[in-house]
Amino acid sequence: MKGTVLPDPDMAQQVFISYASSDKATADRICAALENTGVSCWMAPRNIEPGTDFPTAIVEGINSARAFVLILTDHAAASPHVLSEVGHAFNGKKRIIPFRISQQALPEDLEYFLALTQWLDAPEGCTDQNLKRLIDATLAALAGERVPLPLPQIKNRTTWVAGSILALVVVAGVIVSLKLRKPPKPNPPLPTPIVVNPPITGTSPPGAQIKTWLNPADGLNYAWIPPGTFIMGCSAQDSECKDDEKPTHQVAIEKGFWLGQTEVTVAAYRKNDAKSARHAPAGDGTLPMSGVSWAEAKDYCAAIGGRLPTEAEWEYAARGGNSQPYYGVISQIAWYADNSGDAPHSVGKKQPNAYGLYDMLGNVSEWVLDRYFDKYSFDSVATGPGVEQPLASNALAVARGGFWESDPAALRVSRRLAQETDGGEIPVGFRCASDHP
Repeated sequence: MKGTVLPDPDMAQQVFISYASSDKATADRICAALENTGVSCWMAPRNIEPGTDFPTAIVEGINSARAFVLILTDHAAASPHVLSEVGHAFNGKKRIIPFRISQQALPEDLEYFLALTQWLDAPEGCTDQNLKRLIDATLAALAGERVPLPLPQIKNRTTWVAGSILALVVVAGVIVSLKLRKPPKPNPPLPTPIVVNPPITGTSPPGAQIKTWLNPADGLNYAWIPPGTFIMGCSAQDSECKDDEKPTHQVAIEKGFWLGQTEVTVAAYRKNDAKSARHAPAGDGTLPMSGVSWAEAKDYCAAIGGRLPTEAEWEYAARGGNSQPYYGVISQIAWYADNSGDAPHSVGKKQPNAYGLYDMLGNVSEWVLDRYFDKYSFDSVATGPGVEQPLASNALAVARGGFWESDPAALRVSRRLAQETDGGEIPVGFRCASDHP
């Protein structure tokens, strides 16, 4: 952004900004002003990566910061989450700088943490003058200086002691509340299969054992996807779902199947050039094959003794027993806009899901068998030969998983993308399924 002074990478997360959600506009203004001076800031949800546990990320953000700026308004004073953040900063001996916009008396539990803290009174709000005072105070705190700011008055010793006891009780309650607010745990682990071949690369989830099979027709490893039941469509606690991800519905995958551990590579496609409708490009054979049409992907899978997975099979496999929008921390599982460098990467370099599948999100989008409709139908067939395919001239196909230029919202495991069957708009690749015994 023009005029912005980029913070020194070695001074990342110098200041944690604590605020109530109703005061986000003020927090954004303060953050921008501090970062224009070269002071980097940590703010939720801006600095919380999709797929990361929210309370854990906040605690880590506070621990990594050198100073703690509290935007103290009526909303913040009433927020148990702000209280918890202040408590963590207090216990971590962080330099707390309250920017007090509210003139109401502090709740006793919050007063306990701030009673001996120097603060800025800003009854006029976040004016240019008050903002400058806050910036000066923050820079002084980061430099280790004591800032001559007015101290809040403590009512009396009795009130202070009572407030101390009350604060300890409230903080304990807040910590329990944060733990209860964590996203639902994944479904119970699947029965441990027999290991035929180890995963090709990357790091498997702790304790996971993956059953794989090497398909001699294309030289790629396939992972066993056991039968089961799952909820298809908009994920739990996902606020970014599109209409075509609804209604959520239960789907039974009655028969297990094999699914390519990786997207079909350029080398594998090259190996089967004679059986396919197009030739693989020259170059790095470990890259995912892309730019193929839906029909070409379907023909390739048939030529190596497999098939395209249905949309339900793809989502079931991608989730790996996880009901959340992502099956892991997004930067650890996917190549996407923030880490790809605007290019695809060799397959299998990121962390796999619980079934041992790599790059189900990001790298290249993936064709599935089904025809695209703008909403799910409870009467539609999810698996088997009855699945409706995009065979009509005006039919659209479905691409899943996002690709290397996608933003996080486009990588959500339930996200669907309607595509012309020639796949001309985005880089679409695929992985094959197999009913090999």
